[in-house]
Amino acid sequence: MAKMLANLTTEDVAALDSEQTVVMFPIAAMEQHGPHLPIGTDTLILQAILDRTLELIDEETPLLVTPVIPVGKSNEHMPFPGTLTFAYQTLMAVVTDICGSIARHGFNKVVIFNAHGGNTEILTSLSRDLRDKFNIKVFVIDWWFTNFWADILAELQESPRDGVFHACELETSIMMAAYPHLVKADRIAAGFPPEQLRRNNYVTIFGPVTMGWLTPDITPSGVIGDPTKATPEKGKAFIEFGARKLIEIIKEIRAL
Repeated sequence: MAKMLANLTTEDVAALDSEQTVVMFPIAAMEQHGPHLPIGTDTLILQAILDRTLELIDEETPLLVTPVIPVGKSNEHMPFPGTLTFAYQTLMAVVTDICGSIARHGFNKVVIFNAHGGNTEILTSLSRDLRDKFNIKVFVIDWWFTNFWADILAELQESPRDGVFHACELETSIMMAAYPHLVKADRIAAGFPPEQLRRNNYVTIFGPVTMGWLTPDITPSGVIGDPTKATPEKGKAFIEFGARKLIEIIKEIRAL
């Protein structure tokens, strides 16, 4: 059964089986998403998929969900007004302190559910330090730089490879399905990286050669991808796919 930490008393938490319970720690971002999506897009999308996950998860899977951290490392977007960011060291300290708090109360499996690509490398590296520091098992679920969405995108994606990246076909579709009142449909327009980055074999926004880019290096609008291909129907399918895959992952983690 899934439980929200914020809704429990301290006695409720003490009564949980800390050996069996998986603790999910969601983290997202607060950053520009072009002219058509709100600053909170990453956090809102995470919440939509988390809500559906909690609706679908079975009674036999003990899951404790901490409050969502709505700010991440987003300094690549700071040239755009409204973006909030943690410094590298701040994000590390926040995640370390929260995981330390979880470990202090006897839980030994922590799942960091990350919805922002700018957090990815920090969280992946930090997970090993947290394992060493607190003697807990830390897992990072990241949907931007893994194959998390691969199967559903193979079925539904109409845009080219770099059509799904930021304020894109995928994100805009989910926002259309979950928060249609926040999507400015009349401002939707595609935004792609410079042509050289699109045709390169190695130096691209996807790698394998990475670079320390800021968003204006890639796109003047803040959009990286093709939101013109987004639809609410795709968004509903993305949410359902994401929630069901998340449950599969949680069950695998619990079984380890």
